[in-house]
Amino acid sequence: MRPRTRKILSDFAGNRARSIMVVASIAVGLIAVGMILVLMVAMPDDMKEGYAAVNPANIQIEGVSFDPDFIDHLGRLPQIRQAEGVAIKTLRIQTGSNQSKPIKILAARDFSKRSINQVKLVEGTWPPKEREIVLEVNRADETPYKIGDEVRIQLSSGDIREAKLVGIVQDQTLGADRGGAGFFLAPIQGYVTLDTLPLFRLPEQLTTLQLTTVDGSDLKAIEVAANTVLEDCRRNGVPTISKAVRLSTEHPNLLYVNAMTAILFLLGLLVIFLSAFLIINTLSALLNQQIEQIGIFKSYGATRGQIIFMYLGLVLLFSAFGFLIAIPLTNAVAFRELDGLAPQLNYISRGFRWVPQAVLGQALIALIVPQAAALIPILHGSNLTVQQALSGSESDEVKNPVRRPAWVKRLHLSRPISISLRNVFRKRLRLILTLITLALGGAMFVATFNMRASIENYIERLGHYFMADVNLSFSQPYDLTEIEQIARESPDVASIEGWAASIGQMVTADDQPGETILMQGPPEDSALLEPILVRGRWLNPQDANAIVLNEVFMDLYPDVQVGDTIKIKIGGQEIRWQVVGFFQFAGKNTGLVAFTNYSPLAKATHTWNQSTDFRIVARRSGLTLDEQNDLAAKLETAFTDRGYQVSEARAGKSILKNSATGLNALTGFLLFLAILMAVVGTIGLSGTMSLNVMERTREIGVMRAIGASDFEIQRMVIVEGMLVGLLSWVASLAAAIPVSNGLASAIGEAIFGSPIPVTYTLTGISLWLGLMVIFTILASLMPARTASRLTIRQILAYE
Repeated sequence: MRPRTRKILSDFAGNRARSIMVVASIAVGLIAVGMILVLMVAMPDDMKEGYAAVNPANIQIEGVSFDPDFIDHLGRLPQIRQAEGVAIKTLRIQTGSNQSKPIKILAARDFSKRSINQVKLVEGTWPPKEREIVLEVNRADETPYKIGDEVRIQLSSGDIREAKLVGIVQDQTLGADRGGAGFFLAPIQGYVTLDTLPLFRLPEQLTTLQLTTVDGSDLKAIEVAANTVLEDCRRNGVPTISKAVRLSTEHPNLLYVNAMTAILFLLGLLVIFLSAFLIINTLSALLNQQIEQIGIFKSYGATRGQIIFMYLGLVLLFSAFGFLIAIPLTNAVAFRELDGLAPQLNYISRGFRWVPQAVLGQALIALIVPQAAALIPILHGSNLTVQQALSGSESDEVKNPVRRPAWVKRLHLSRPISISLRNVFRKRLRLILTLITLALGGAMFVATFNMRASIENYIERLGHYFMADVNLSFSQPYDLTEIEQIARESPDVASIEGWAASIGQMVTADDQPGETILMQGPPEDSALLEPILVRGRWLNPQDANAIVLNEVFMDLYPDVQVGDTIKIKIGGQEIRWQVVGFFQFAGKNTGLVAFTNYSPLAKATHTWNQSTDFRIVARRSGLTLDEQNDLAAKLETAFTDRGYQVSEARAGKSILKNSATGLNALTGFLLFLAILMAVVGTIGLSGTMSLNVMERTREIGVMRAIGASDFEIQRMVIVEGMLVGLLSWVASLAAAIPVSNGLASAIGEAIFGSPIPVTYTLTGISLWLGLMVIFTILASLMPARTASRLTIRQILAYE
C-alpha cells in the first residue's frame, strides 16, 4: 500500500471521534437536501400519476337527463375517447339520533363496466348490487356505519330508506368538479347502482356526462372538445346545466402540493447554503490541525501537488461515508412523511423507491461541497514553508495564546467565564460560519411557525364568511317572513337572514359556455359577512348588477379585471354583471364563487322575497361547534315536523373546519420541516464544540495541571456553547423576517393567487430559544465530558 494511502486511512481510522463528527456533518447536510429533493419530486409525481391512473374525466357536464344511446353517440366524436353517464343526487344520511348530513349519491348502471373515474377498494366489496351502497373513505368516519350495517338515507320528504353498506372505497376525483367547492368541502359520498335509485324515490335517469378526451394533457383541446359536446347537445335538444374541465393529471388537491413544492424549493436553497457552511466549518478546522504534519511531509520531499491530492483524498473518503449513510436515511424519513401526507390530500403514495434526482443531487453535493470547503485550508497549508509548518504557528494557540480582549476585562467576570467568553471569539471565521449555519436553521424554524400562525390567522379570517351559527338550506324556496317567524319561535335564535343562491355558468368572451359558478346573494344590509378583498371594492347596498369574484377567477379567467362586464347564464338566461372586486376565499380548489346583492340574484332566479338558504345567529354569542350542532338539530326538527323539506342544517364552524382542513395539512408539513432544520442546526453546533475542544486539548491539560477541576472544565465548555447558541438565536430573529416573507409569498401565490399577510408569533422565537439552550447543553456535554476525563499524559501526547 502506498504511503499516501496509508496516511489517508490512518487519519480516517486513527481518531474515530473526529472522523464520526466530520462524516456526521456531511451526512446531515446531505440528508436535509436529499429529503427536500425526494419530497419535491416524489410528491407531485405520485399525485399526478396516481390521479391519471384512475382515468379521470376531462369533461363533466350536468344536465337533466341523458339517453344512453346519445351518450354512445358522444363517445364516437373525434375529440372524445370515452363517454359515460351517471346520476348524481343529494340526499341526507342519518349520523345519529335526530342528526343527519348531506350525502352525494353517485349511481351508475354497471360499475364493473365503468372505465372513467375508477375507485380503489379499501374495505369490503366492490361494486355494489341493487339495494346496496358503498361509501367513500374520506368522509366515512363521519358516519357510525360499519360493513354489513343498514345505512339510513333520509329522503326530501323526511322518510327513511335503508341500503346495506358493503364496501369502502377511495375516490381520488372527489372535489374534481369545480362547482363542488373542492375536496375539503365535499359532502359524504355514496355509490349505488342505477336500479337502486327508485328505493330513494329517484328516477333512473343519467344526469351527468363524464368524458375523457383524446389529449387529456392539453387544456385548450379539452375546452374545444367540451364546447363541441355542448353544441351537439344543443342541436339534439338535450338541455345542459353546467360544465367543468380538468387535465388528466390535475388532481383536485394539486395546488396544496404546488404550495409545498414552492416551500421546499425555497427551503432547499437555504438548506444547501446551510449544509455548505456546516461542511466548510468542520473541514477547515480539521485540516488546520494537520499543519505540523504537512511540514513533516515537505521535509521529506513531498510536493505541493502530492499534499493537495492526499488531503482531497481524505475529504473524499469522508464524503463517501457521509453519502452512504445519507442515502438510506433520506429515503426512510422522506417516504414516511409522504405516506403520512397521502391520505390527508387524498392521493395514493407509490411507496418507497429510489428517486434519481435526489441521489444525483446528493452525489453532486458530496463531491463538490466538501472538496471546495477543504480546498482553501489545503492550499493554505500546502503553501507554507517547512519552518512555518513545523513551528505550528498556524494552529498551536498554546504557543501563541489569545489574550482576553479589553472589553472582556471590563466586565469583571470570573476567570472561567472570561475564558469561555474569550474562546467564543477565538476562531472568528469559525464563529461566523457557525453563526450563519445556526442562524439559517433558526430562521427557517422560526419562519415555519410564523407561517403556521399566518395560515391559522387566515383560517380565522375565513370565519368571517361563516359568521352565522347555523346555515339552514331547503330543497325548495320558502317565504322569507314565514321562515323567520318559525325560527324566532326558538328562544335560542337572535336573528335570521335569507340569502339568494344559485348555480350559474360562466359565458366566455367568445360566447362559449364556461365553468360552473356558485352564486351567493346576501341581503344588502347583511351583518354576517366580512370579506377579504384582493382588488377593487365590496358590494354597496345600491348596486344593481354588481358582482365580486373569488381568487379562482383570477386563475381561470386572468383577462377579467375590475370594471369589466361578464355574462353568467342563470336558469337558461344570460345576465350581464359588472365586476367591482375580487376576494380571497379558501383557495383555488374551492371552485368559482361569486357574491351579488340579494335583489338582483333573487330577480334572476325568480325567488323574490323567497330563499332556499338561511343564515341563523344564536342569541348567545360564542357557541362551540357542539352547541351549534345542537341548535342546528333543533331547528331541523322544528321545520321538518311542520312539513318543510330541509336539505341541510349545518353548524357554521363545521364549514370553517372543513375549509381549513387542507391548510391544516400544510401547517403540519411546515412543522415537520421546522424539526428538520432544528436537527441540522444542532448537529452543526455539536460539531463546532467538538472541534473547539479538540483544538484546545493541550490547553485544557495545562489547566488540569494547575488545579482546574472536572466541573470547572465542563462548565467552561458548556458556557461557551450556550454563548454561541444565544448569539445565533439573535441572528436567527433577523434572518427569519425575509424567510417568513418569502414563504408567505410562495404559499399565498400557490393557494390563493396572492401573498398572505405574515403573522409574527413568539411561539417559534421562544421555542427556538428553549431548544438552543437545550441543544447547546447537549452539544457541549459530550465534548466537555471527554475533555474533563483526559489524563495529563494523554493530553500532552495529543496531536
